[in-house]
Amino acid sequence: MEVQGLVKDYGPVRAVAGLDLTVARGELVAVLGPNGAGKTTTLEVIEGLRRPDAGTVRVLGESPAQARGRVGVQLQEGALYADLTCAETLHFFARCYGVEAEPDPLLDMVGLEGLGERRTERLSGGQKRRLQIALALCNNPELIILDEPTTGLDPLSRRRTWELVRRLHADGRTILLTTHYIEEAEALAERVVIVDRGTVIDEGSPAALVQGLGTTVTVTVTAPAAAGLDRLPGVISAQHDGERWRLSAAAVGPLLAALTANLGASGLRDVWVQGPTLEDVFLARTGRRIEGGPHPGEEG
Repeated sequence: MEVQGLVKDYGPVRAVAGLDLTVARGELVAVLGPNGAGKTTTLEVIEGLRRPDAGTVRVLGESPAQARGRVGVQLQEGALYADLTCAETLHFFARCYGVEAEPDPLLDMVGLEGLGERRTERLSGGQKRRLQIALALCNNPELIILDEPTTGLDPLSRRRTWELVRRLHADGRTILLTTHYIEEAEALAERVVIVDRGTVIDEGSPAALVQGLGTTVTVTVTAPAAAGLDRLPGVISAQHDGERWRLSAAAVGPLLAALTANLGASGLRDVWVQGPTLEDVFLARTGRRIEGGPHPGEEG
């Protein structure tokens, strides 16, 4: 798949601003960015659901419209027919592609074994997400596109979905997914494409992106904005979100010593230290955090 110079406007709002994106056969690529970065619009153009205002898009060597039958799609907000069973839903979607589905193997693949006769209205949120991924597989696609596949899921359902994506990739499928969860991109992707304000700002393997930052560490500490921790010696960058300071520095020892001197030992609360992450890459490139993701140390 190859996207060059993609532009898409909604009235005066430029959702995608000259974006370039490639995915090689067999790759698992994650497009990472905050809500409103242009991720979903980009996928909708690739899927043939929207027309680009500028740029070129080739999918499996064809235009998006021509390649539709060879692509499986799980939309960010996919609707299910409440009165159909899981098996009936798979049959219906497969026939839209002009093929016949085999519901049981597909349901087994996504962890919904034995639920073929259950109506979709009786599925949990995680089960509905897995059924939507099964629908993306019913035409035996060469390319699978997953738009924020774990948004709104509890941690257990999210981990199960990750395992499913890993199995699909291990089977040789080419997968393109979007996410605004840092840990999801790190856990799944061979290559991460970081998008903000409708354009690509960096890309590479998770390890390469992090290594590109050098040896910075991040310390998160609960303290008021008035503490002025951004002025501490050794601080490279700092953000305050209303409760916590997030400080980046070249070395952790001097920074912790400066924090102790500034706040006092009793004032150090909820201190969390980590090496550089993809979130630090995003912060370094854009000057802000990815909104919608979990705070450091919290479960996503």
